[in-house]
Amino acid sequence: MEIKVHRGLDQIGGCITEIRTNTSRVFVDFGKNLPGCGVEISKDELSQLFESNRKKHEAVFYTHCHEDHVGLFIYVPNNIPQYIGEGAKFLYQLKLKLLLEGGNRSLQDAKTEEEQQQIKKNQEELKHKIEQFDCFKTWKRTEYGEKPRKIQIGDIQITPFFCCHSVYDSYMFLIEAGGERIWHTGDFREHGYMGKGLLPVLHKYATNIDVLITEGTMLGRQDNCIHEVEVASRMTKVMKQYKYIFVLCSSTDIERLASVKKATEWAKKSLYVDGAMSYGAMKLFTKRENKSSKGLFKFKPAYLDMSKPNWKDESFVLTIGVSHYEKVMEIKNQLPEDEVVLIYSCWEGYCQIPEQIVLNPNYKNFYEAFKHKEIIHTSGHADSNTLKKVIETIRPKKQIIGIHKEAGASLLDLDLDLSKELRAKIKQ
Repeated sequence: MEIKVHRGLDQIGGCITEIRTNTSRVFVDFGKNLPGCGVEISKDELSQLFESNRKKHEAVFYTHCHEDHVGLFIYVPNNIPQYIGEGAKFLYQLKLKLLLEGGNRSLQDAKTEEEQQQIKKNQEELKHKIEQFDCFKTWKRTEYGEKPRKIQIGDIQITPFFCCHSVYDSYMFLIEAGGERIWHTGDFREHGYMGKGLLPVLHKYATNIDVLITEGTMLGRQDNCIHEVEVASRMTKVMKQYKYIFVLCSSTDIERLASVKKATEWAKKSLYVDGAMSYGAMKLFTKRENKSSKGLFKFKPAYLDMSKPNWKDESFVLTIGVSHYEKVMEIKNQLPEDEVVLIYSCWEGYCQIPEQIVLNPNYKNFYEAFKHKEIIHTSGHADSNTLKKVIETIRPKKQIIGIHKEAGASLLDLDLDLSKELRAKIKQ
């Protein structure tokens, strides 16, 4: 097998990795660049990427549904099948559907002909996007005790392995052809509720590996990756100190929502959601994961009913998303300022890095709108200690390739317990 990393060696996100044989090839991820991370690839470059080195058998596989991994799927030719986890497909379909509904509402409120035409254009593009995404092929997550299922693309076999990350239904891949074995980690972590399966999976299936392709998001960062249990514990302490708690967090992160739910229960308060994405995601997570998680991922989403005359008498927790700033401010401004707190449970870069603020200023707007606030967060990516354990567990025979990392970040900084020969084959 030949490996070509088109993007990702010197930037976080926007990953595109090509793996090919004489007759077949697969791409792993086809993502948009994150703000401030490299120059976005052009349509012509994307077209050339597919037209060069064409093979009889081709496909694109996605590790998960974050935009920096799946965001360019619309540019994949229709004759090339695209694959994603079943749960990830349901979640992303929900997101696209709600975007379309939101656009329809915006069209009704448009004040000028120019605004109407732009919204209509955006809606047509979104409809096309939904149609193409609906054609994605899927695999089901391998349940405990089941034999992993391989997907055949010509002479290449891809086996997905579920992993813990900050978006629902994420995967690693074992890629095999011609007696060679590649392990692609995708984005992963160990410090989530579902992270305990990481090393057992590697010990059992990531054996006799020739090449390891691993993310390195946290290389060089000093972030303290606390466990989700600790996230819930810290949230509980804050929730007990205030009557009204607003939690800014991702609606697609099943584990963070579980931490918020646990903390709310421990603090003896009621939990509400502010929007349709959180409501729909919680319904999806409950339907798919309640039984296997023994209730950890059982949610009972409900909206805060401000029409009740006594709604302010209840002490509550409200999960909020960045797209509902005005709605949330309407609620917050009716409450006593010193009884309200914001728990900011997102990456701090969203409200600190200029490029991120330009992309979505509401992270910063939310943070600055509250007198009382607490940052309680943990990364969706593996910390340096986990990266070290993964590399030393797999110990590939030929090469280690670090992707999804900042320019200048090096796997060699991990003080790896590897042979000199393998250390010399680490590709940065």
